[in-house]
Amino acid sequence: MWAVAVSLLLTVILTPVMGRMGMRLGLTGIDVHKDWRPIIPKTGGLAIIASVSISLIVSSQIIGDPILHLAFLLPMIIAGLIGIVEDALGEISPKMKPLLLVLAALPIILLETYVPRPVLPFIGGTRLSRIYPIMILAAYPVVGNAANSMDILNGSMVLTSLPFLAMAATIFFLRGDTTLLTISLIIAASLLGFLIYNRYPAKIFSGNSGSLAVGALMATIAIVGRIEVAAIIALLPHILNEMHVIFSIGGLRSAKSLRDRPVEVEGGRITASSRKTAPITLLRMLSSNVRITERQAVAALTAISAYTSLLALITHIVFIGA
Repeated sequence: MWAVAVSLLLTVILTPVMGRMGMRLGLTGIDVHKDWRPIIPKTGGLAIIASVSISLIVSSQIIGDPILHLAFLLPMIIAGLIGIVEDALGEISPKMKPLLLVLAALPIILLETYVPRPVLPFIGGTRLSRIYPIMILAAYPVVGNAANSMDILNGSMVLTSLPFLAMAATIFFLRGDTTLLTISLIIAASLLGFLIYNRYPAKIFSGNSGSLAVGALMATIAIVGRIEVAAIIALLPHILNEMHVIFSIGGLRSAKSLRDRPVEVEGGRITASSRKTAPITLLRMLSSNVRITERQAVAALTAISAYTSLLALITHIVFIGA
């Protein structure tokens, strides 16, 4: 487990370094859910990408199986680079972004680190040799954008991703798959290290680079780990949140083009917007007719993710088996 310790330690060391770099380069964002609207660097994702990358290389040297480790490394880097470009430019076209994220799926297909025979509850093993690669191409834009859509509050992306990683690690432990267990723990350790700086009140944001990279890693875990059904159940809050946004605003549109925000902040408390044209998000639903603090909102999002991840684990064990 040396690689796991390396991941945690490197993230703790690199995050403040990336924060200072972000401030110098002007890669910052406004924390809109606080009355005083502080300016925060949004380069924390670079620390996550760097620490996980180095830890995967260390793990491949200790455990072996470099191709499997490469299958995690390349999609994360590709998705992270797309996020870095978006952070630097301010925004990528909402219609172009999903197409770019398809590139993150290509290493999985080219390295052939997938098995086109997912096991489904009540059905058993299936053979989807022709359809499965198309599903892989779709998975990275969906999961990447879904993880990105949950990165809205201090610590929310990390705390809604950790239950998924805990679910996956438990399955791999029961399966006796040391390599995938170690990789899951490497990612979780990096997120825990980042949480020290990203929890309320956040000193740094992950940025699009971080959320898209984490989304790519979760998609890879689902595909390479053959836990597709469990992953879909665990990520239901993420996926449904993104789908609600898309349908409520009438398609893929720039957030900057929207006149109304989903929530309003007053006196340090969040409440749902009363405007019908405001996007429908999970946060807006949680704060409907109530005024909650940011910490309460993050706790609720975390609890929902933990619940669906527990359901995912139970479903996998009961219907599919370790």
